[in-house]
Amino acid sequence: MTVQAFNPTCCPLCGQPNQCGQCEPQGADQPCWCFSAIIAPDARQRIPSEARNKACLCARCARGESSPDS
Repeated sequence: MTVQAFNPTCCPLCGQPNQCGQCEPQGADQPCWCFSAIIAPDARQRIPSEARNKACLCARCARGESSPDS
């Protein structure tokens, strides 16, 4: 993934929509679902450096589950 291809509304691991509450126009002042989620340690390690602290994982990747196409 390049910086140009980075999209904060998509999961940086699988590319699916991440349902980020802070990316929603009406939700920018609300915490995202991930603020209270338990994120699998291996999922955190796989996040590309350019997306760290800039994009949510999707719930599936946050749980450490494989993406549907893998």
